[in-house]
Amino acid sequence: MSGIIPTGLWVMDEARSRKLTPASLTLWVLKDDGNQLVWVSVETDPQGKISVRSFDGIYGGPATTVQGNGFVVSLRSPAPRKVEVSGEVPGMGPFVERSEISEDGRKMIVHGEVRAGAETTTWYEELNWQGPSPHGL
Repeated sequence: MSGIIPTGLWVMDEARSRKLTPASLTLWVLKDDGNQLVWVSVETDPQGKISVRSFDGIYGGPATTVQGNGFVVSLRSPAPRKVEVSGEVPGMGPFVERSEISEDGRKMIVHGEVRAGAETTTWYEELNWQGPSPHGL
């Protein structure tokens, strides 16, 4: 593993996860070299609506917009195998999402929270690495 998050396909374990808004999630990490992170995600809500988002950002670099939802986020890695994303959820408030990759690189645990006034809402996601990118990137 050359970056922080192993490249390839990741699928969220729906039974073990509590998303901010219910949906299935597949994450395709196209590039993570420890400097730049590029990903595409596909979420399907319980009604079958599909949302596609993408991100191309630099660890410790300027804030970057997540295409597909318009969130402007900052990306950093505070320690090996850890990623932190922070920004603001429009209409809700500031958020932080912390991810940790297992030592074997096959599981990602995500803890997030958003503050809306005095109220804090949290989420938890477990993603499992399914294999390398189907396009050999």
